[in-house]
Amino acid sequence: MTDIRVQQGINLESEISLITIPIPFNKNVDTLLRLIGSFHPIFIKSYTYEKNLTIKSHLTSLWREIGTVLIKLSNEEITYEKAKELCVDEIIRERISSMSTIPLLFTSHSMGLETTPTLLLDERVTYTKAYNRHYTIGTGRNSQIIYSISSSMDSKIAKEVQKDKWSSNLMISRLGLPIPKWEVVDNVSELERIWGQYQKPVVIKPTGLVGGHGVVVGIETIEEARKAFKFAQDACNTNMRKEWQQKIMIQEQIKGEDYRLLVINGKLEIATKRIPAFIVGDGKHSIEDLIIETNKDPRRDISNPSHTLKPIVIDQPLREYLKQQNLTLASIPTKEEKIYVRKVASMSQGGITEDFTDKVGPEIKAIVESLATSIHAFTLGVDVMCQDISKPLTKENGAILEYNTMPEAYLNMYPVIGKQREYVFKKYLEALTKENRTKQIVVVGNSSKDIPTLLRQKTFFSSYIGDNDTIGEYKNGEIKINGLDINKDLEKWKAIEGLKVNASLDAIIIHHRDWEDVQESGLGFDRIDMLLVAKELTSQKEFSIIKKYQRRKYINKIKIF
Repeated sequence: MTDIRVQQGINLESEISLITIPIPFNKNVDTLLRLIGSFHPIFIKSYTYEKNLTIKSHLTSLWREIGTVLIKLSNEEITYEKAKELCVDEIIRERISSMSTIPLLFTSHSMGLETTPTLLLDERVTYTKAYNRHYTIGTGRNSQIIYSISSSMDSKIAKEVQKDKWSSNLMISRLGLPIPKWEVVDNVSELERIWGQYQKPVVIKPTGLVGGHGVVVGIETIEEARKAFKFAQDACNTNMRKEWQQKIMIQEQIKGEDYRLLVINGKLEIATKRIPAFIVGDGKHSIEDLIIETNKDPRRDISNPSHTLKPIVIDQPLREYLKQQNLTLASIPTKEEKIYVRKVASMSQGGITEDFTDKVGPEIKAIVESLATSIHAFTLGVDVMCQDISKPLTKENGAILEYNTMPEAYLNMYPVIGKQREYVFKKYLEALTKENRTKQIVVVGNSSKDIPTLLRQKTFFSSYIGDNDTIGEYKNGEIKINGLDINKDLEKWKAIEGLKVNASLDAIIIHHRDWEDVQESGLGFDRIDMLLVAKELTSQKEFSIIKKYQRRKYINKIKIF
């Protein structure tokens, strides 16, 4: 990794971070770069070959890793297929696992917010990948950590009560909100004992699984219930959940359509109808052929980390549901005939979404907002089943099914049918970082005076830093906090990123000795509140380059000292 040079943030060659990898043009490398660039604009803004490969991207940590693979590919130490596997399947999927993370980071960059991996694992580990996927948005005291669309603003209690459907249902009931009759059953004998107490049809599902795994709906007979209970048990065992998450529950099935309502910062932002996976006949092809054709939609290509839909998987539950409709995979639907191949409206099982935001009634809006606020969830996805989303939830109209503090929000933002609501990512980030006032300060040149002291002087700049502010500094290989030596042994980029994710700081100051220092490593931030430049360095050509960035609003203020 030492051969890879990263100019972090604004630099003398570009307004965006530059990653320089010491390799000439190589056909296999170029093919791989084109593939990664096709996933989403966030990965590569542009790249060029001169003496070396130079990539423009905000995701510098990602390219530090990918760069080592590209070097091996260029030197023919590994094959193209192996390089692709390492870059896409291991590095990108480990660092950005959720489809919601990609547009969130992309939107953050467009807003000028720093995005820094919260934890940095230098060595690849096998026992956990989760922490690789956390990002710090913003810097300093009021920065927040995201994991998909979940964040450090979500309370611990919110995350705890939504871990399983049992505790979620208890919370819904405690608030007096509409919920269908339900209870947890330990075994088939107990299921048989209470069977007569439930209005049919019913749903049987694991309490601790997501994505529709182990869920069986439309159960009318005790024989079907026994089979569903065994199916739910098998799903729990397959997914290796903890014992307390392996409980099975029965619930009266609510008539109506399945909706996911997304609440952010106490306000309902999006409502989406979830539609079970289906195919449309053409009078010529079988259901199996039509499924294969449907799965060719690039939005269902799970090899692309930014895909928004899941493929329809042909499995035994799908075959059984077709059998219930007197169909098989070989059946040929008539032209324009719609055949549902899943009972459950699960996006992970190939379902699609339709926007219903503008049709939500005030009563349902009040219900989901009160639920999110009551459990102190900054972000909450609430699942509602009802016949008419514009009317209040009643025994006849519907009820709340469950909720999730880490909903895959991209499904709401990018519905297949209806209005695209990508702008909600910006609203989310604005609410998440509205208190972010940490000063991002860069110094070029040496000063005989202490910079924090200088910035507190009214004669210099109207007390730019408060007397009680906590100041983090990088200078001459050292990290200082309020002038106290913290560490002298970190690489420059690690030290700077360490300051960015330090939430105790009111201001971060990065010192560079001269323009050569800036040329080597970049200024350090994507946006700079104040740039201090030593007077003797203002006559050099590099200063005119920097002033250009000020005119483009990447630098707020420039001060000479």
